[in-house]
Amino acid sequence: MIRVSVLMFALSFSATSALAADPYPPQLRVSYLADAAPLVQHGATRLYYEMAITNFSKTRVMLRSVEALAGATRTELSGPRLAAAVRGAGPAAGDPLTLASGASAFIFMGLDLGAAKAPPAVGGVLHVADEQGGMHDIFLEPLRVEGGAPLIVGAPLRGAWIAGDSVSNQQGAAHRRAVLIDGGHAWLAQRYAIDWVQFETVGGKRTTWRGPENENRSYFCYNKPIYSVAAGTVVEATDSMPENVPHSGKYAVAIDFNTAAGNHVVVRIAPDRFVLYAHMRPGTVRVKAGQKVRVGDILGHVGNTGSSTEPHLHMHIDDQPSFLAGNGVPYEFSRGEASGAVVADVASPTVITLGPIGKPAPFANDYPAENALVVFK
Repeated sequence: MIRVSVLMFALSFSATSALAADPYPPQLRVSYLADAAPLVQHGATRLYYEMAITNFSKTRVMLRSVEALAGATRTELSGPRLAAAVRGAGPAAGDPLTLASGASAFIFMGLDLGAAKAPPAVGGVLHVADEQGGMHDIFLEPLRVEGGAPLIVGAPLRGAWIAGDSVSNQQGAAHRRAVLIDGGHAWLAQRYAIDWVQFETVGGKRTTWRGPENENRSYFCYNKPIYSVAAGTVVEATDSMPENVPHSGKYAVAIDFNTAAGNHVVVRIAPDRFVLYAHMRPGTVRVKAGQKVRVGDILGHVGNTGSSTEPHLHMHIDDQPSFLAGNGVPYEFSRGEASGAVVADVASPTVITLGPIGKPAPFANDYPAENALVVFK
């Protein structure tokens, strides 16, 4: 996240004058994956969104900076910060800020608005250079910001948990960058996904297990009950996949769009709003498709199935009943206690490491900071 002080500036984020038009406009197509939607995260209003860029010119184009104007807050990414926010759509090679002819990339944006409310739209300018060193300003169409508040949901678990890989704009944020294509559409279903894990201090180090590393029962969160965060109707429930061996580098089943979630439950809680609970322990799923559930009903237990390297609960909400093909939507938890951001690598395929953790403080209607410690009563 980059919070930029509000300054008076003359730059307008709209190209309305023919006199200001670029006589040699870069042949870049820029679009957004989805409208932005506001989220209160650790007490601050934030907007997360993504730009998709394709270079249709015959030569390279270099990305220099991107600016965003959201109400009175101006945010700029350039240099290493911009490079960290860019992901090539194909194999990574060379400078991430250089788009070869025909190449595509995504720019992942995260705006911190502080205590301000989200505006109805976000303006933007993309600054690029051509191969001759000429600079060009691409004034982007305003990005619509959805009105209304995010969904407020209950606790999916009880006790103290790490909100692993909760949404952020850090380069290593795996959920944030999980853009996948299905039906010719680019989806980011896991935009606000969280991998919930537990830890204890063992031998002076914070770790997610005690005992044999390759046994699921060694992990502190294993077999803990998973609770429905909202009332709704079960639209999908799977309970037939075997468990993976932790940190083995192998999966018990081949991973594809149908198996990535492992044993899982999908609950429709509102029109075009689906909660997905993934990677459950075999034989523990308690519900069936068509069944009504209430807040706090037990759906199953934490396991290690599907695309999972150790026991945890993956949870997110999107607009499709799919683990991978849908548009992730923001949500906030009604109450609990939470720390600030924690340096961690919860997406690691091997041992998870956790940095210093601050003291949790009470919250209401909030989404946790990156890898925060969250306590649900």
